[in-house]
Amino acid sequence: MQLIGTLADISQWLADKGINIKAVCAYADANKAHFLFVTSDNKKAMEILRSKELEATEDEVVVVEIQDKVGMLKDLAKKLKTAEIDIKYIYGSALASPNAASVIVFDSDDNQNAIHVING
Repeated sequence: MQLIGTLADISQWLADKGINIKAVCAYADANKAHFLFVTSDNKKAMEILRSKELEATEDEVVVVEIQDKVGMLKDLAKKLKTAEIDIKYIYGSALASPNAASVIVFDSDDNQNAIHVING
């Protein structure tokens, strides 16, 4: 499979079905493209990707909105560290506009406990 244009194709297929991509992380490894999406309809997105004969799996993740200011990720990470929660992967975004929330997406060895720890 050619990797060039894969993101364009996937995002087109999802947009054509009215599915919004809320978060994305993508990378290539050993000539294979990997995409992590949070969408407005994950079930429908999975059906579309599988109909295109792409290998698609679904994992539960934690999505957290935090203020876009210095130290917020540190505070989040420190809570998880104190609770001995191991982060498998994490990605996120920040907007340049004042008062906009940053979105952090992660998977851990104990997502339910992570949610509990974050909500304190």
